[in-house]
Amino acid sequence: MLKKIIFLLFTIFFIPINAQITVMIDPAGDSKNVGRKLVESYERTITFKLAEKLKQKLHERYSYNCVLTKYYGEEVIELQNASFANRLNVDLYLSLNVFRHEFAKPKLFLYNLIRNRLVDFAVRSIDQFKFVSVYQSHYLNINKTKVYVESIKNYFRRKEYANKFDFYGAFGIPIKSLIGITAPAIAIEIGLCNEDQLDFFVEPIVESLNFLYQEVIS
Repeated sequence: MLKKIIFLLFTIFFIPINAQITVMIDPAGDSKNVGRKLVESYERTITFKLAEKLKQKLHERYSYNCVLTKYYGEEVIELQNASFANRLNVDLYLSLNVFRHEFAKPKLFLYNLIRNRLVDFAVRSIDQFKFVSVYQSHYLNINKTKVYVESIKNYFRRKEYANKFDFYGAFGIPIKSLIGITAPAIAIEIGLCNEDQLDFFVEPIVESLNFLYQEVIS
């Protein structure tokens, strides 16, 4: 926990002052949960590899501040990532998940948090400076999340990626990894039959997040 506090303070005070977009990336698993078994390794290992590649590419291309939710060997307690994201006031929260897929062509699924579509999208006035239940935190930016999800979904549906992977979504479900986060939050789940296929997804995911950069410069 001390490492997390030090990391949080470092992130807050040493982020470049000219940076405008902060993306928090959450690779699945932690020191006590290695995740699902893949071909040669486990979900935790593969999602960390993907997270590191995305972090580097997003910074190089768009100068985004990309922060990982944890160190590779760190144990994460319930709602720790949500608290971390909310304190940093991130612009986007991205959860990464990988599973073993039996067929040669990989798959990509896109999710966002919806508990009840009628209730979640009801018009309401929420004071962001007052206490909000963790189960209602996503209300604060739910319409922005919807716009972001549509933008990412449309990018993944491009013809140029049709031969590389099958895309499914977006699905609004009560996904646990996104609970408690006030920023727009999405989850990506990738199905692989070969762990080398992971590199197929780096460029599409990076390019799909270009809209954040366009918002800043427009």
